[in-house]
Parts: sequence; structure tokens; C-alpha cells
Amino acid sequence: MRPLLYSLLIVIASPCALAEGDVSDQMAALQQLIEDQTRLLNDQSAQLASLTQRVAELEGRTGEPQATSGDLVALENEPVPPWDTPQTARRTVAIEAGEIGLEQKQNLRTGKETVIVEDAVALSETMDLYGSMRIFAEAGAEDATLNDGSSRLGIRLGRDLPNGQTLFGRIEWKTNLVDNDSELLQGDADSGGGIAVRTEDTEKVLSTRLGFLGMRFEDIGELSFGKQWSVYYDVAGWTDNFNVYGGAGLSVYAAGTDGGAIGSGRADNAIVWRNERGKFSYGVQTQLKVTTDDDDYKGLGGSMIFSPNDTWDIGFAFAAARITGGFELIAGDKDSNVATLGARYHRGPWNAAFSVAKWDNHEAVFFEDDTLVYDGVGAELYASYEYSDRLQLYGGFNYTDPDIDDPRVDPDFGVEFLIFGASWFATEDSFGYLEALLSSSRDVNGERGDSVLSAGYRFDF
Repeated sequence: MRPLLYSLLIVIASPCALAEGDVSDQMAALQQLIEDQTRLLNDQSAQLASLTQRVAELEGRTGEPQATSGDLVALENEPVPPWDTPQTARRTVAIEAGEIGLEQKQNLRTGKETVIVEDAVALSETMDLYGSMRIFAEAGAEDATLNDGSSRLGIRLGRDLPNGQTLFGRIEWKTNLVDNDSELLQGDADSGGGIAVRTEDTEKVLSTRLGFLGMRFEDIGELSFGKQWSVYYDVAGWTDNFNVYGGAGLSVYAAGTDGGAIGSGRADNAIVWRNERGKFSYGVQTQLKVTTDDDDYKGLGGSMIFSPNDTWDIGFAFAAARITGGFELIAGDKDSNVATLGARYHRGPWNAAFSVAKWDNHEAVFFEDDTLVYDGVGAELYASYEYSDRLQLYGGFNYTDPDIDDPRVDPDFGVEFLIFGASWFATEDSFGYLEALLSSSRDVNGERGDSVLSAGYRFDF
């Protein structure tokens, strides 16, 4: 027992003796250990914070949902990352679900109808605000003019539902920045009075370009309702990529309208189903009754695109309308239709598309007291080369050959012009450009159209 007590006393006394004899060394070592551990914890905390920030960026969140902006990229099929909320499933992107790639597959970089946005403005958990401000000066006609270049402001809707479906939609308005449009700018009008009746352009500051709501299903594609891009434009839009001119050879914007009533452009009252299977994408469109000043329109359309590889696309599309009223008296027929066949190539810095079209009773010439509806054929070419990340060179042509036998119309009447241009990108979503139109077109009186040069700037947000 006594040896055990001695041992315990030695064990207890030894630290005391060490503390008395070497206390300063012990305290210094302990302080160094604390500092080392603190430094390690700080480094780990910094790494954890950086990792958390990176994860948040990848998920599309940099804080609270209401303070963030979703990544809506018009050039690629990149969905907006989810925002989980107690009430709903998760946020998605209307641009991915709607319009079957009109802003990813149709327009390869800029495009007249694309809006390039890195960060759209989040209005709520399901909606984003976007827009495009476009302005250009034009010289070469009688006087130099300052023109709006088809500016627009819109709201995109997108939400994934718990049952695996996706709700999407869009409202887009045309905005006029300078209260003036170039006479050569195609597709910027509204539906007007159809193709048989001309209505005066009131130069509205704000008017509807698009307005639709739809649902995408996992296995059967997507169904959308409202004023939206037609299935005909799924192919015809491949060549509608110039900054200012173009879009005049395939009868998309029939008789100076936006192609709404007749279903070839931004179709009115349209129900559209689109789907993709393997190398094929296809769409079907029907229009419920559209009434203009003197006519009632009902339409049907379809498109089929074959993509054998990542380089080539080959497509066919049509739009047909049955029109009753004044149109029948003018044209001597109720039917109006247009069809196009096109091919598109995209590889590396090169992009090109070529399409031909034929139409019956799909275009019109307006006289003071009469309207002439006519048939015809046309073609469009667009090609571009990305010389660098900032500089893009492009060119092409538009051509039409109307089938008209009327003494009031010059036999050389038709569209025939070349387009050349260059775009200089200041950022990914803003650029300046020069674009020249060299015209050999003839109007109904045989007068040659003006060759013009435009210089403009475009900012997307």
C-alpha cells in the first residue's frame, strides 16, 4: 500500500515540478499550438466559403432567390438552375422549353430574333424580364434617317411542375425608340388587316409581338397557345439573321405584315405542338379563327427538320390558310399557302443557310382602289464567319420572282438585293455593326430600289 501511495505522490508532484521549472516553455508551446490550429481553422473556413459560393454560382444562386438573376442564355440550350420554394417545385426556363430553339437552334449567334442575355432580371421566382435596344442610322436614300431596329421588351415565364411537366410562356412587346422605322425593315409590323387589306402604320410606341403560354411534357413534346413564332419560321428563320435587312425572300412576313393572320410569321391565335425524336424535330400548327377587317382566317402548318450530325440541318415547312370574305373576291380563291425547303451548315467559325420557297396567293400589291394577290417563288442565303471573338463578318442575298400577269405591274417587279455587313462585339450582349444593302429590286412601276448603308448599335439585357 505504501509503495502505491509513493507512486501516486510522484505522479502528482512531477507535473508540478515541471510547471515550476519549465512553465514559460510550456506556455509558449501551448500558445503556438493554439495559433496553428486557429490559422488552420481560418484556412478551412475560407475554403468552405469559396466552395459554398462556387456551388451557389453553379446552381444559379448568389444569395436569396429574390435578389438573384437567372442565367438565360439565348445562344445555347442552357436551362435556368432551380430555385426550390415551399409552394412550388423548381424554377426552369421558358426559352429552353418554348419555340423549339428559335433562340438557340435557329439563330446561330446574333440573329434578328435572338436576344442575347447573360443575366436576365428576375421579377419573381418564375419570371424574368429581358429586352433588346436597337437603333441605327441609314444613308443612301433621299435623306439620312435615324431608325429603330426592332427593339423589344419581354417577360419570360418558366416553372417545372411536380409531375414532371414544365409550364412556360412569354409576353413580348415591340418598342419604338425613335418613332421611326426603315422602309426596308421586314417583319417589324403587326398583323394589320391581313394580306388583302392595307392598314396604316400608326408607329405605336408599344405593341404586342408575342404572347403565349404552353406546357412541355417529358415524352410527347410541348404544346403552346397564343401569338407565337410559326412552325414555318422554324425553317424559314434560318436565313433571317441580318441585323437590319433581309427576310423578304420566303414570304414569312406576307404583304408587309408580321405574318400573324396568315400563320407564316408570328402566328395569331395559334396552337402549336413541337417535339424531337433522335435526329428529327417536327411541329404541327393550327390557327383558330382569326378575323381582320374583311376576312376570316383559319390556318394549318407543319415543319420537319433532319439533323444527320452536328454540322448539317435539312428542313421543310409549310403554312396554309383558308380565307373567307374580301380575300376570296380579290384572289378568286379561298386558299393561301407557302412552303420552304432549306439547309443549314454550322461548323467552327462558319455558319451558312440557304432556303427556297414557293407560294400561292400569299403576297399582295396594293393600289389606291384595288389589291392584287399573287403567286411567286423566292430564295434567301445567309453566311457568316467569326473572324475573332469580337468580329463577325456576314453576307447573303434575298430574291423573289413574282408570277404576275397584270398591265399595272412592271414585268421586272421583284426583290433582288445583296447584303454585306460586319459586327463588332463590345461585350457578349452588345455590339455595333455596319450593314450595306445593294439593291437591284424593282417596284411595281419598274423603279429601282435604293442601295443603302446602315450603322447601328444593339444592346441586349
